[in-house]
Amino acid sequence: MDTSKCGACDAELSDGAHCTSCNQELHFHCAGVTEAGYRRLGDRKLTWRCSKCKLASTTQPPLSPRIESESLILKEIRALADKLAPLECLRDEITELRSEFAFLKSSISETNKELKDFNGKIKDIEARLMHVEKVQEQVGVMQSRLDRLEEENDAKEQWARMNNVEIKGLPQSSNENLFNMLDKIGTNIGYPVSKAQINFVTRVPSRDKDHTKPIIVCFCSRYVKEDFIAAARIARKDTPLTTGLIGLPGNQRIFVNDHLTLHNKALLSKTKKAAAEMDFRYVWVKHCKIHARKSDTSPIIVLKSEKDLTKLK
Repeated sequence: MDTSKCGACDAELSDGAHCTSCNQELHFHCAGVTEAGYRRLGDRKLTWRCSKCKLASTTQPPLSPRIESESLILKEIRALADKLAPLECLRDEITELRSEFAFLKSSISETNKELKDFNGKIKDIEARLMHVEKVQEQVGVMQSRLDRLEEENDAKEQWARMNNVEIKGLPQSSNENLFNMLDKIGTNIGYPVSKAQINFVTRVPSRDKDHTKPIIVCFCSRYVKEDFIAAARIARKDTPLTTGLIGLPGNQRIFVNDHLTLHNKALLSKTKKAAAEMDFRYVWVKHCKIHARKSDTSPIIVLKSEKDLTKLK
């Protein structure tokens, strides 16, 4: 005989009542019915329920279709509410974002205004720069003209001194006779000069207060002036010209040179300095023009302005 277990006490069961609600086999006493009573049910066994199922159906009566429908709606509403709950946080975030966007928009508006002001200032600066560049161009043109005028003026001034000789190193005394000194120098260098050959002779102020004023001799003829300087240079090669050689006290050296303008004197000084740095052997003045030569075989360079110093390479 087949055996099973009771749905209530879980003991072995060979015969019992069958609950059509929970679909379990139960001992008669576990099902709450007598064996005789259960057998008298006949066809009603098809709808019989155990006491537990009956109690459950009594405490929770079946819902009417309307109530059941409302219950389903409530469940759906709760489910929808659960789904919509995160939207509350999203709404707060959107509100915060709107506030931030409004602040950002305001900041951008202020930045755009500042950029417009900045662009205006840039345009103003560019306009000023263009004006300055035009002024610089004009200044450059004016500077070129000024340089050219200074060169022309210096050339004219040097031309006016073409007949002049500058003598340095002669001691100065009261009641001195400059013609007599000049005559002694001419005799010593082998090129005597007379008063008829001289336009004037005088001492001129010197920028160097520690040195004696130089003597300027203006010859009537440029050729006589050039010959006088050439004779002095030739004589100076063997024996330097000094005050003692012309009967003056001391043994101070005497220098006989072209009477250069202040511009050409400064240029001569710079030329000597640059020539020493570039190992040039010769720097001299002839016909009031500055010359330089690196060696005996190299070409002669004539310097007229400071720009020409770049030629000393």
